[in-house]
Amino acid sequence: MIEKYISIIRAIIVNPYDYFSKEMPEDDSVKEAMIFAVVVTTLSSAAYVAVQTPFLPAELTAVLVVALILTPLGVFAGLYVSAFFLHGVIFMICPKRKNFKQTLKILAYSSATAPLMIIPLIGAFVSAIFNIRAWIFGISAVHDVSALKIFMLFVIIPIILTMALVILIAAVFGAAILSALSDFLPSV
Repeated sequence: MIEKYISIIRAIIVNPYDYFSKEMPEDDSVKEAMIFAVVVTTLSSAAYVAVQTPFLPAELTAVLVVALILTPLGVFAGLYVSAFFLHGVIFMICPKRKNFKQTLKILAYSSATAPLMIIPLIGAFVSAIFNIRAWIFGISAVHDVSALKIFMLFVIIPIILTMALVILIAAVFGAAILSALSDFLPSV
């Protein structure tokens, strides 16, 4: 089992499109994929806590240990919620889509990027980038849609919307601050 998991992790980190298009089991069973996700993410989180603990205050370390205990439940629930959302979007944009279980398996096997979290200081960021990459290529390979379309939909558009929201919030707060300061400015 360990060798199989290491092989999956290597394949998804190195070339996720090939893994999802050629190696991922096509049956509708999600049990194996969910077990993989829970095991890999929990072990990676434990390693992350062990590596990062020397850099953290004791209070935060205790919180991380409690979070680690809840990780399997969070992974399980998070995968289903994420897959539900993603498959809803895929349902709208992909005429040749596969079923929900295939989307769930893509997300579960994409957790193969979790071991990258152990890289000190930047591991969580690197793991997240590789995870998004695995999602994009997995959805592209399994649901037969262009990776660029998925990238635009799940990366570029959210970034643009986030930037627009930040600008809007800054404008509202800026106007409120200017309004409050106008009471202290001499009138002309």
